[in-house]
Amino acid sequence: MACKQGIRESIEESKAFYEKQKEYDPYSELWSSLVGRVHGDNGAFDNLSKPEKIYFAVSCLDGEVYNGGMHQFFSNSSGEFYAEAIEGLTLLEATESLSLLRCATKILFGDAFPPKDRQQRWALMKQYSDYENEPMPEWSMELEKIDRQYWKDPDDLGDLLINYVEESGLIQPFYATNK
Repeated sequence: MACKQGIRESIEESKAFYEKQKEYDPYSELWSSLVGRVHGDNGAFDNLSKPEKIYFAVSCLDGEVYNGGMHQFFSNSSGEFYAEAIEGLTLLEATESLSLLRCATKILFGDAFPPKDRQQRWALMKQYSDYENEPMPEWSMELEKIDRQYWKDPDDLGDLLINYVEESGLIQPFYATNK
């Protein structure tokens, strides 16, 4: 029946996709290790090495911005890694991403430095209205432009991060296990 309906190829592609998901991925294992160490029992960001902090912070920024924009980065717990994300983007020479992050910071916080504490960040940053029918604020439209520029990936940030974990040796222990 699948052949008659023309979905056999789709089924086979789906099977191949899920088989590929089962393959060992050292980058996924590195990320899982860092998340577990930061958010697990007795975990703390401060216990990471400097290269791990850089990779973690920039990856958090990147994930949050692609998921919901700069506002989401600052609203969520990931915003506590702002200073390390700035440091990481500088180290990676991701100049466009760095500039966009700084512009978003200026829009949301003015001249204030975003606090690590989430409640303090919320109190300082611009927030969306609770009322559905209210027009979109000007700052939100500016932020959306920044998000769109970021999504164009002007620095090839993913490639910069891959090069960073390889050059810093962060990925090496994960190549050696479970290949």
